[in-house]
Formats: sequence, structure tokens, C-alpha cells
Amino acid sequence: MNPVDVEVNDVLEDVARVLRERETGRAQNYRSEVREVEDVVYLMPSAWQNITTSLLTLDYALAPLEAPAPAEKQGFADRGVGVFKGAIKRMIQKAVYWYVNPVVAQLHRMHGATTRALREMADQLRIISDRTEAMEKENLASRLNALEGERFDERIGRLERAWRQRASVEAAGPTPEGAPQVEYRPAGRDKVRPEPGTHFPQFQFDYYWFESIHRGDRELIKRRQQPYLEYFRDCRNVLDVGCGRGEFLELMAERDIHGYGIDIEDDAVQFCIDAGLQAEKEEALEHLAALPDETLGGVFISQVVEHMTPGEITELVGLAYAKMKPGGFVVVETPNPQCLLIFASFFYADLSHVQPIHPETMRFLLLSAGFREVEVKLTNPVPRNQRLARVVVNDPGRDASWVGELNANVDKLNSVLFSYMDYAAVARK
Repeated sequence: MNPVDVEVNDVLEDVARVLRERETGRAQNYRSEVREVEDVVYLMPSAWQNITTSLLTLDYALAPLEAPAPAEKQGFADRGVGVFKGAIKRMIQKAVYWYVNPVVAQLHRMHGATTRALREMADQLRIISDRTEAMEKENLASRLNALEGERFDERIGRLERAWRQRASVEAAGPTPEGAPQVEYRPAGRDKVRPEPGTHFPQFQFDYYWFESIHRGDRELIKRRQQPYLEYFRDCRNVLDVGCGRGEFLELMAERDIHGYGIDIEDDAVQFCIDAGLQAEKEEALEHLAALPDETLGGVFISQVVEHMTPGEITELVGLAYAKMKPGGFVVVETPNPQCLLIFASFFYADLSHVQPIHPETMRFLLLSAGFREVEVKLTNPVPRNQRLARVVVNDPGRDASWVGELNANVDKLNSVLFSYMDYAAVARK
């Protein structure tokens, strides 16, 4: 074939075929800077990603041939076609250079600026984290002092109530004749066995005092229980089972929600009464059984079911359903056994705890009693400074897969060990 016999359409088709072969047919090493755009694609919006993809495709197409020419002996016509193809390629490269080069330079500048901004943000976040931890440590002493002051006030209140009860007993008159007299008896090896019918005063576990020490201050409990108010908005006659020091009763009073509480601890009931809250000393199952059906606007049960046996929990849920009005909500809050930290921190510290209740077990009990729309809400997350920290490596090297695998395992451990310490099962009648 003579050069003069070459058709332009045939040449353009050959050029298109070569470009397609270079794009999809073989791997090459490219010297163009456009390939570096791949490193910043993840930072670009979709429009820039489309531009980047087009530039990469163009770069693959315009990359120079590095493989040796075919071993076949080329004739004059073939050499002429090659020269013409080379000229066409150089023309295309020069034509698109002035469009590609400014975009590539802009992408590189954006990449550098974004990298610097991300590093500065990471440094600032580390500084803020360090300052937050320092502030938490500085405030720890004042928080402890405030907590000790509140506990001291509670102990003074207990002594005052005990003094009033003793005064009322003394006002009732002397001990009837014939009652057994208590005298001092030694202990240990010199212990004397009591005679039949003789009674001695026994040490009693003061649960109200124990709870005031280990549960936390009232303001903290109120902040944790405040989200539950939304389920009792505009309700009347809401029952707080195990009201304790009346944190939820106080929250309801602040929102004009009519309700009352019951508890088996004398000190807890008296504390609520002294605070102007409506509370009664009642056992939960007996109180609910004595109520008429469908008279309660809602039932709130916080940190109670873990003190009950399985049979008592089943009876409690069934009575709550029978005594509630249709459409009312029941909220059952209890420690979350899916967070193993509770067993190492406070659960077994309470002698009155019987067993933890799994969230799915509580869901099943509520559904079995007739409730609907049962939802389990995780509450009281473990503080960030007590969780396992994820690994951050500035220069992980070429094989950085171990960093992601390690952090994935850290997340799994956090989800089991340090997740949410409580949960609330919310259901509707």
C-alpha cells in the first residue's frame, strides 16, 4: 500500500482501535500526573469523580507505547501508516494538554489543601479531647464533695426520722409486762446460747442508705429518666413502681403529669413525702392487685424487676396490663446484661439483686401479657474514657489492613464489654 493510497477514514478507524486496545488490552506504567488523581477521588463530590474518571480514561488512551514493536518486518506502506498515526497522536496530545493540565493542577492543589485541613482538624480534636479529660479530672473533686454533702443530708434526714419514730414509740407508753428483757451477752468463745423464747435485736441491711451511696445523686438520675416523660404526656394517675427518692415523681410534677409512687422502704417513702410528693409504702404486687382494672394512665418501673423472681416479674407485667387504660404506656428500666461491665461494677454489689433480665426476655414477657409496639431502648452509655480506644496510625505502611482489622475487633469488644449499662422496654396497651 502506497502512502498516497491511504484513506483518512481507515486511518481514523485504526487510531480508534489502537486507543481502545491501550485502554483495555494491556497493563502499562504511566508517567502522566493524572493517575495521582486516584488518591483524592474519595474527597471529591460526584461531579468531580466523573471528571476524574474521564481524565483517567484519557490518560490511559494517550499513554505512550512502551512495548517493543512487532517482530514482523514492516514494509514502506506500514511505516507510512505508523508515521501518520504518530502525527495524529501528537496532534491529539497537544490539543488536550491545555485542557487537562489546569484541571490536574487544580486537583493537586485541592488534594494538598484538604490533607492539611484534615491533619489540622485531627490535631485540634486531640487537643480538645485532652482538655476535656483534664476538665473532668478537675471537676471530679467538686463533684465528689457535692455528692458527699447530699449523702450527709440524707443521713441527717434518716436520723431525724428514726428519732421521730422512737419518740412516737416512747409516747405510746412503757413496754408491757412480761415482755422478754434484752441483756448484753458476750460473743466469740464466751458466747452464751440464748434461752428459748429470748429475742435479740438483729442487724438490718439499710437499703435506702446503700442506694443513696451507689445509685448516684438525684440530679443525675433525673437526667437519665427525663426522656421517659414523653410516654406519659397528658396522662393521669401514672404509677411509679419502686419510686425510691422520687426522681421521676418530681419530673412528672414539673410537667404537670399527675402520678404517685409506691415503695417498700420507709425512708424512701418518707423522703418523697417530705419533698411534697405523693408516695405510699406498698408492695408492688399487692398494690396492683387491689386496684380496679383500667384505672392507671401508665406504669413506670425503674430498677425494680432485677430484684424479683421470674414468677414475680411475670405477675407484675400481667397486673400492669390489667390495671392500665387502653393506649397507655409501660416503661420497664433495668440493667443491661449485654454490657458485661455491669457485672464487674455494681450489679452484684447489691445484695437484693436476684438476676439480670435479658432485653429479649423482657420483650417476650410484655408481648405475652398483651402489650403491643414493644421497643427496647438502650440507655446510660459507658463513658468514652472507659471504653477501649481505636488505634490511629499516622504511617501504617503499604499493608495497612491490620489497622482496620484491629479497630474492628476493638469495636466488637466495646459492643460487648462497654456498651449501654441499662435498657428500657417500652410497650403500649
